Amino acid sequence: MSSLRPDDPRQLGDYRLTERLGQGGQGVVFLGHTPQGAQVAVKLLHASMSADPEVRRRFMGEVEAVRRVAPFCTAQVLDASLDGDRPYLVSEYVDGVSLREHVIAKGPRSGGSLDRLAIGTATALGAIHRAGVVHRDFKPGNVLLSLDGPRVIDFGVSRLMDTTASTNKVPIGTPAYLAPERIKGEPAGPPADLFAWALTVAFTATGRHAYTADTYQEVLARILYGKPDLGRLGGPLRQIVDACLAPDPGDRPDAEQVLRLLLDSPAGDVLSSGARAAHGDPNPGTTEAATVPDESGQDTTAPDAALPGAGRKRRIRPWQLGVAAIGLAMAVSGFVLWLRGAQSPGLTGTWTGSAEHPTAHRVFPVEIRMAQDGDSAMRWGADLHCQGRLRRTGSALVFTLDQVTGDQCYPGTVRVLPAADAHQAVIKVTRQGEKDVTYSGTVSRPS
Repeated sequence: MSSLRPDDPRQLGDYRLTERLGQGGQGVVFLGHTPQGAQVAVKLLHASMSADPEVRRRFMGEVEAVRRVAPFCTAQVLDASLDGDRPYLVSEYVDGVSLREHVIAKGPRSGGSLDRLAIGTATALGAIHRAGVVHRDFKPGNVLLSLDGPRVIDFGVSRLMDTTASTNKVPIGTPAYLAPERIKGEPAGPPADLFAWALTVAFTATGRHAYTADTYQEVLARILYGKPDLGRLGGPLRQIVDACLAPDPGDRPDAEQVLRLLLDSPAGDVLSSGARAAHGDPNPGTTEAATVPDESGQDTTAPDAALPGAGRKRRIRPWQLGVAAIGLAMAVSGFVLWLRGAQSPGLTGTWTGSAEHPTAHRVFPVEIRMAQDGDSAMRWGADLHCQGRLRRTGSALVFTLDQVTGDQCYPGTVRVLPAADAHQAVIKVTRQGEKDVTYSGTVSRPS
């Protein structure tokens, strides 16, 4: 934190600026104060907004997506503005040093401290991805250590910067934490964030980059063609990190799978459990290892849940079978109750969430407005630019999606399935003329 410079603004919109918090490639961050006196962080972005109304519309659409991120281990975005030519974002002020600064000053973390850091940051990514946002610049410098645990900042800012750029040939983000697909210029979604998460956890555990080298060019080459050096990182966390560093994004677990591995598949919402664990709750769920033989015939440890591409058989314990049976019975009864609600006005309301298009490697927000009588509506896409009508069919849980407008937006069929929470649902959308599900996701409504 330092004093304002002579050329720094003293006021941006309703926010009075008093000090500099930091500066990076994306802009300058100031300590700001609302008219009521509350502290906020105000980031003045290094980007000139085009006069093109379409660019400005896309920017604000991205801001709305970012603002939907649930407050699990994140610093929430509170406001945004396009005053003049320079956009700025306002978010919660987190009083704490960055993870990068902490590791450099205090050394690597281990034990429970490292586990809480891994859980908290994975929880944040789970919340970010649920909202249809990809961080795209996850790194130790974007994790702040507050009194209530780690808080992830600057999610979606790289995407916002892209909307203001005239070209997108150069990937925006910190080079050392780019996933292989981003280095190659290929489409990148949530798996790229998990790659960066794994590098961040490895840095926290060892005090150095897993692909350390003398220059950025060498680091990028090692990311593409080398193997990570995870040092003393061991146990289940090492295997989870290793899985997230898979060269192929399709072989990496997603953030919620990582959390279930770290927390041993807790009941209820995994993000809530992750947030409690990151804040020091002693009983949110524990990581338990199963003994399995390695290729030499010796016993080793692996997380008691299958990692994508791990190729190991899971050891099933008797208590797990009992829990599974109870869970199945609850699921059946819960489905019946949920279905009864759906056949009445139970679906009425506004449902928001995100969906993933696996073949396009994209995650985007979804909004569904269910009317009690008559037709309902659905909006989806990176900035909710796709719109269509939802028309009821013979089934209470199947809708025809038609009267679709928007570029590269298609009609089809929407199926609504129950989730664990009464106010959540899983949607599966099949494009017209196709048999397989095109994209799917989870939506929720206020309870």
